[in-house]
Amino acid sequence: MRSLVLTFALIVLSPLSATAAPSAPSAADRASIHPVLRLLPREPAASAGRTAFVDVNVLPMDAERVLMRQTVLVEGDRITAIGPVADLAIPADARRIDGAGRFLLPGLGEMHGHNPPVGSTTEYVQRIYFLFLSNGVTTVRGMLGWPGQLELRQQVRDGRLLGPTLLLAGPSFSGASVASPQAATLRVEEQKREGWDLLKVHPGVKREVYDAMAHAADRLGIRFSGHIPLEVGLDYAIERRQETVDHLDGYIELLGGDRGPLDPAGLAAIVQRTRETNTWVVPTMALWETIIGAADLPSMLAYPELRYLPTIEIERWRASYERRLADPKFDRARAQRIAENRVVLLKALADGGARILFGTDAPQQFSVPGFSIHREFPLMLAAGMSRYDILRSATRTVGEHLAETDRFGVIAPGARADLVLVRANPLANLAHLREPAGVMVRGRWLAGDDIAQVLAAYAERRD
Repeated sequence: MRSLVLTFALIVLSPLSATAAPSAPSAADRASIHPVLRLLPREPAASAGRTAFVDVNVLPMDAERVLMRQTVLVEGDRITAIGPVADLAIPADARRIDGAGRFLLPGLGEMHGHNPPVGSTTEYVQRIYFLFLSNGVTTVRGMLGWPGQLELRQQVRDGRLLGPTLLLAGPSFSGASVASPQAATLRVEEQKREGWDLLKVHPGVKREVYDAMAHAADRLGIRFSGHIPLEVGLDYAIERRQETVDHLDGYIELLGGDRGPLDPAGLAAIVQRTRETNTWVVPTMALWETIIGAADLPSMLAYPELRYLPTIEIERWRASYERRLADPKFDRARAQRIAENRVVLLKALADGGARILFGTDAPQQFSVPGFSIHREFPLMLAAGMSRYDILRSATRTVGEHLAETDRFGVIAPGARADLVLVRANPLANLAHLREPAGVMVRGRWLAGDDIAQVLAAYAERRD
């Protein structure tokens, strides 16, 4: 398993963009607008406008229910009112969006996402952010920091760059980046001072270094999340209050799931401990099948969403996966066993009341931003999660986890106006989230026809 996590770390740290360069984009480059995005209609700043979703069916996500035939009012970047269409007056200056027969739900959260790598062009950054939005992903927790990301976060907040709301982990704590407790403490202090939202843990960190990081994080009031280093182990990471365990890392190792069936008693005990300590888990089921070599390469190469990314990037993904399968140490039966045990594990965590956060690790090998949610849904369904529980893990639960930053993830007065309008009820079929009729991000409306037009342009432009 050690080789698996080290391989994953190398993949994440490798450039994904076909246009990667040694340095961050220039200020002039960052200020430019991708020609494709000019297809979107210009509109005033979100703070100046009002919008009314009229006669729409609402999934407020405060419970498993649908409020039929509602009007939802938005002003600036906030939801201001919701009520029956016959009762709620619409301001005369509000833009009306017809919701008849349609369903409105909160924007989705990607709780293990990534920014394009250092050196990516502004065009590539804009493409990645738009792909997230095109599928209703309006909040992204970026899990690998590099210089320049904090400026991107601010540009998105200011409305100078169209993208999901970003919460960013700093450059990671790994066996290569922090070799001593003193170095770990200094790194925490530096990242807190710079303004990163959380710390990212990668493989290879020794226990005494991890302890120093955790102690400094507690002292300074900054979260730490990510992988479970082999020397640290899941039990100890939970004891030290690592806030999220991403990729279900450490569970399979603890329970012997790479060698055979999961130990039932051990599984019940760690599920209970996960729940009782309020440890959050981010499964990333589909991506992990790729990482361990359990996914089918021809099927992945046939994903239609690959057409929205540069051709050279897809070829890199193909080559990387082929090398993984060709490695003499690769054991397909073991990979398949791990993949099957991960489904059993997720079911146990969900049934046991663990706090599950939705994430797909996009952009990443065959995990295309936004579109990757539709690869994750079936595996979460296979683990026995209900459609409502899956949607909750991507909306309300994300908002609860990040409640200190803002109010979002529900449709209620005062919540951030991140919304997805779809043509049929996703509680009946999650596939209804494909090709949304429109997406609102912080009060800015992107109509479905405009989204489709931009995606078509990206499909034609594969450089």
